[in-house]
Amino acid sequence: MKIRRFTAATMQEALAEVKAALGPEAVILDTTETPTEVVVTAAMDVDERGGPELVAPASAPDRELLGEVRLLLGVVQDLVDDQWGRRLKTLKPALVQLHRRLMAQGMDGVIAAALVKATAERLDGAIPLGDALAGALARTSPGKFRQGVRVFVGPSGDGKTTTIVKLAARAQRAGRRVALIGADTYRVGASAELESYGRALGVPVARAADADQLRAALAAAEADIVLVDTAGVGPGRAAELEELGALVAAAGEDAGRTLVVSAAHGRQASALAWQTYAAFHPDACVLTKLDVAPGGPMVGVCWRRGVPVTHVATGRRIPDDLERATPERLARCLLAA
Repeated sequence: MKIRRFTAATMQEALAEVKAALGPEAVILDTTETPTEVVVTAAMDVDERGGPELVAPASAPDRELLGEVRLLLGVVQDLVDDQWGRRLKTLKPALVQLHRRLMAQGMDGVIAAALVKATAERLDGAIPLGDALAGALARTSPGKFRQGVRVFVGPSGDGKTTTIVKLAARAQRAGRRVALIGADTYRVGASAELESYGRALGVPVARAADADQLRAALAAAEADIVLVDTAGVGPGRAAELEELGALVAAAGEDAGRTLVVSAAHGRQASALAWQTYAAFHPDACVLTKLDVAPGGPMVGVCWRRGVPVTHVATGRRIPDDLERATPERLARCLLAA
């Protein structure tokens, strides 16, 4: 059994943290509420494959206890859902419709409720719903694109390489010196693809097969902005995630870290993507394939985690199909359903 304690401002936020950290099978052992915060103690089953940071498998008494508290967890969740259901009946029709749209896109229910609440706090008769929603999203508004080193991570096939090239082309147009480094050693043809783009843009491209080579490539780069492409890694790939972690560390503490994720991911895939890459502490997100889906689930995850969505990609054209992700742009995405 693995037991952890979570502190948040509300019960909904605390349960969201439990779910993100321990998964949907986690069970609530205890809850404590004060005027300023909620403390939730939760547990989950683990097995011997859980890795060094997990404790030993649960004993028979522990399993019996977990079975009992699972029943309590269901009761707690039903109470939370019921409380929110009653709350919805008191909201303005526009907010009820917003909640339905967020849920229709597949946004996590707890995150959707929190975002509707934040929107309601900004909504009055003179402010349109879209503006109020944009105001709620503004807490994670992106700043200016920083110069220096930036490492891009994310699931396979979600568009890291294309995103890097789009950003490189835009930075070059703005008069900045750009260099690209390919550190994807798994995908066949990844280095050749990046080199082809580099030749088309007229920017230097280096390869890095490991952390030492990345450090050397960064030291040799003569550029204002260095963009590092990495291999897509799936959840549970411990060895590959360890290699990726070494590359991120080799880039240095001052390097930016951008999570590139497809807007087509649903609730579970978005949560899993975050859980997989959270250890690398992304400070920005690029939402790709916005021409396929509006991206509500991932926008919600980033908003909940305080990570700004800096850009949205709407196709493969370079550099045209890339936009700055302003709060107003993201609000339009969430209202699209």
